[in-house]
Amino acid sequence: MNLRIFTWYMVRRFFKPFFFGLGIFAVLIFLGDMFNKMHLLMKSSASLLVIMEYLWLEVPYWTVRTIPMATLLATLVAITGFMQSGEWLAVQSCGFQTKTFWRPLLGCAMGVTLLSFAAQETILPAAFQRAGRLWQERIHPEWEWDLFSDIALVAGPDHFISAREFKPSAGRLTRPLLDDFGPDGVAFQLDAKLALWDAAAKRWIFYDGVSRSFDQGRLRELPFRSKVSDFDVPPRSLIPRTTNPDEMSLRELLRYCKRRRLMGDSVTALKVAAHAKLAYPFVNLVICALGIPIALRLRRSPRVASFCVALALSFLYLWVIELGRALGAGGRLPPLAAAWSPNVVFAALAAVLLKKWEV
Repeated sequence: MNLRIFTWYMVRRFFKPFFFGLGIFAVLIFLGDMFNKMHLLMKSSASLLVIMEYLWLEVPYWTVRTIPMATLLATLVAITGFMQSGEWLAVQSCGFQTKTFWRPLLGCAMGVTLLSFAAQETILPAAFQRAGRLWQERIHPEWEWDLFSDIALVAGPDHFISAREFKPSAGRLTRPLLDDFGPDGVAFQLDAKLALWDAAAKRWIFYDGVSRSFDQGRLRELPFRSKVSDFDVPPRSLIPRTTNPDEMSLRELLRYCKRRRLMGDSVTALKVAAHAKLAYPFVNLVICALGIPIALRLRRSPRVASFCVALALSFLYLWVIELGRALGAGGRLPPLAAAWSPNVVFAALAAVLLKKWEV
């Protein structure tokens, strides 16, 4: 049998159950999340179109998260089906070794890893960010008009603002301090008693304060009664909300981490999230390698057994990943170890099991 023909045959055997499993797993988890939010969706005053858009934008997130489950299921089904059909014995008679069967599957898993990383860096951040805004501004906006005290906000790529009080409905900041960062730290600062949003000018106007510029270590201060700033973020967009790393690509997350560090905030959790963005796609490759020896043991089992094993092992793997992230965010593990140790442990286990089958 020609090796190229065999490789493409195994690729087809892999991707058919992969796409089936990806759809099933994504839909199951998506429905579970939707039913969990159903009481809030039913109470929302948002239109059906907005709710449908929100639900649709949730799909990329759950799809990317369930890719490792689909990869493991595809590995199990491809190998068990190949062996149960008797094709395994046929190709062995042609001189193929056992490891020849799983090399194409590892290649498929590597391709899935690259596609997963690309989706994680492009489609997922845009969809997740849009879905979050729809939820907080249109579907579940009860907290939108609260009064926030002693807040510090990221107001743009190089803008940070802190205030004693922030009233979004009035477009008012009390004791605002606006920092404009340059390459070497704070380059310009507005310190005032009050700032009001001017809807016509689409700018924040600062009152009774002082402007400070920092040029090569020299400080220059100019008092003012009122000053129209170049700060153009409207009050609704300033409403404090937790910044989720899933809303950002790796590059954006690293920039955000740098800005938070300049503000003196702890960035341990953000470092863990950055390493996790690199480590998570490789779960597909590791779990495929781990699934191969398991599939060889399940070669006489029905496909429903493969589905159950894929589900159980995937959840175990993902639980260990989340445990590592929690330990990293809490400072119990270094960020690099927190993100990569699950992959290292499961990859080592897969290597040991594969070695036994080669012998």
